Amino acid sequence: MKKYKKRIVWLDTAKGIAIITVLMGHMSTGEQLRRYIYSFHMPLFFMISGVLLYYTRSYKKTL
Repeated sequence: MKKYKKRIVWLDTAKGIAIITVLMGHMSTGEQLRRYIYSFHMPLFFMISGVLLYYTRSYKKTL
């Protein structure tokens, strides 16, 4: 039987927000909003990937 990993709700929410900001940045929005979105949406993806890397490594240590 396959074991399913628990979902991390706050991390899933952060990924959802990051995806929505990318979509908003690529839509025809105002220049001010686009500059604001472009100032943080890619760093947000990098931070999320770092958190996922941490959880992956700590999960492997417990096995």
